[in-house]
Amino acid sequence: MRTWRRGGVALCALFLVAICRCSPYDPAMAAYMRMVEDGVDSKEHGLTAGLKTTNCSCGWTNKARIVGGKETLKNEYPLMVGVMRKTEGKIFCGAALVTTRHVLTAAHCPFEYPDDNLTVALGQHDQLEDVEKSGALLVDVAQSIVHEKFDVETYLFDIALLVLERAVEFTQLIGPACLPSRRMHMINEQVKVLGWGRIQTGGPPSTVLLKTNLKIIPIKTCANNYIRPIEVEDPHQFCTYLRKHDSCQGDSGGPVLWLDPDTNRYTLVAIVSYGKKCGRSSPSLNVDVSYFLDWIQAKIKETDSSVDTCAKV
Repeated sequence: MRTWRRGGVALCALFLVAICRCSPYDPAMAAYMRMVEDGVDSKEHGLTAGLKTTNCSCGWTNKARIVGGKETLKNEYPLMVGVMRKTEGKIFCGAALVTTRHVLTAAHCPFEYPDDNLTVALGQHDQLEDVEKSGALLVDVAQSIVHEKFDVETYLFDIALLVLERAVEFTQLIGPACLPSRRMHMINEQVKVLGWGRIQTGGPPSTVLLKTNLKIIPIKTCANNYIRPIEVEDPHQFCTYLRKHDSCQGDSGGPVLWLDPDTNRYTLVAIVSYGKKCGRSSPSLNVDVSYFLDWIQAKIKETDSSVDTCAKV
């Protein structure tokens, strides 16, 4: 089974046509197409604390196992959040919990919907399970804060903070992602993407949470593969790719996680934004969380000054 990325609201056929750059051959992309997944046994990733600590508990996993486009174990990633429309009751975007009252996602996910139609699912694994029986938690969204520079045409600054109506209690099954403590430069680093996205372009969304590993590649490679403008001098996006692995429609807003070897905890380094056809020879764009640290902290304090984010110290 592959893990793919779901495009939230706007990844339809016309959208895909609009962003494609139909160049016949890109030497840089050809080189990255030969990359393979790191042969690392990940079963201990996120389970026990590393040599360095974080200012609060974050980024842990429960009974992790080797990844590669596989179904996650139930509640394996407590930081994972699903964004839902109340009128439909289905997860249409991913997100990540960062405080007891705040969730990070892509701006295009809540952009077209009123706040009173949005709710989030925490501790969810299988969408077909009854929420109460599964132990998942549904919390309404009080406010969605879309970045002021977000452009729905270009998808630049595609980041949003969702403020929950009430604080959630952190448990072993529901907890925050670690945030970066500084600007991250991560070319060739392996990251993990989570989501309930489509298993292939145009296919049905997955009912269970999926995961896959990707590599971060130079932003210029993405710029060479898309007509849509991409900032390369002061980039606020990450470009990810791995042959036959990808995020897909429905994974938008979901977490892109990096295992910090110092803490053995997962850090939220990016948010899934958009891509072309799932798992083909095209990379995907993700929002660089470290670029927006000041914005994230400012919006959190504006809405609830009593809560804090977690990071390495």
